[in-house]
Amino acid sequence: MKRRDFDLSALLAACLVSCLTGCQTQPPWHLQAHKEGGTVQICLSHEANCPQPGGVSLDNITVYRYDSLANNELVWDTGPENPITNDRIDGIVTYGVPPPHWHNQLTPPALVCGKAYLVNPPATLFGLKCDGTVVLVDFPDLEEFFRQEELAAAAKKRTD
Repeated sequence: MKRRDFDLSALLAACLVSCLTGCQTQPPWHLQAHKEGGTVQICLSHEANCPQPGGVSLDNITVYRYDSLANNELVWDTGPENPITNDRIDGIVTYGVPPPHWHNQLTPPALVCGKAYLVNPPATLFGLKCDGTVVLVDFPDLEEFFRQEELAAAAKKRTD
């Protein structure tokens, strides 16, 4: 009986420690994106406002280009020069330009209109429309984004 009580007490203590330490989750990421010259500037934040006061801490930033729903590839990968220091960045990043004290592990090609780009974190897509605008796109709306860009390209061909 004493052994079972001890096992139960140990289990309850482990659950308490797990709840106090393991359940601490990072707040969700938010992404904002807009056209800046010939590229796109993104802002990463844990708050609705961007940039977030005090900046953000992250291990790396990766960007995948989606040419279609089924075709994507890693086009940019950047990370801190010294990941051990856990330095914060202000959260505002220009596509292809590493933040201060970061370096590109994969230097990206130029952005292409009509394509969607998945930014990690926060695993959010932005689409670069061929009229030069940038829109945030959810995965369920990705097919519609590509369809609209195809229709716009076809209409432009007819008028040329």
